[in-house]
Amino acid sequence: MGLREANRQRVMGEARREALALFVEQGFEATTVEQIASAAGISPATFYRHFRAKEDVLFNEGYDPFLERAFAARPAGEPLAEAVPVVYQEFAARLLEADHQALLIRHRLMSSVPALRDRLMREERTNLDQLVRLLADRAGRRPDDFEVRLAAAAVNAAFAQAAQYWLDRDCVPPLPDLMELAMDRIKGTLAL
Repeated sequence: MGLREANRQRVMGEARREALALFVEQGFEATTVEQIASAAGISPATFYRHFRAKEDVLFNEGYDPFLERAFAARPAGEPLAEAVPVVYQEFAARLLEADHQALLIRHRLMSSVPALRDRLMREERTNLDQLVRLLADRAGRRPDDFEVRLAAAAVNAAFAQAAQYWLDRDCVPPLPDLMELAMDRIKGTLAL
């Protein structure tokens, strides 16, 4: 990572931390971009260079190639019923490495603010479309194949429910245990 990218990541991280603190203190709707920028020690123009709107501080910026890399790292020809649980355990491990307090705040905001719930639903749709393409490629089938779409929907729902259950209970029980149970329950849909 070059100096420019490191500085970009530092500025974005600080803006995210300050935004979360302000959202908790005064509420999402009452918090302005100007307040976030001031708390982060940047100008509103700098904020807008990194984020389109204040809700962007709660969502991943840009495209995340994690799933593509994780599936590409699995052995060729490995059945989906074996590859998918491993990939999603790795995905869960990423959540475990994150700041749990920040995750809980984000989860509560996304659950309680209508505009954020709507954005989350759009993001989930994008994630599902990506997963459909990945499973179709891996299975050698078309993305519009019903069984591929069903498998992707099951995986997406299993992961989302495990993560939501974990967050709703303040990161207890262990997320890997929930993921293992969720993936075990949907294995039949992965027999493509």
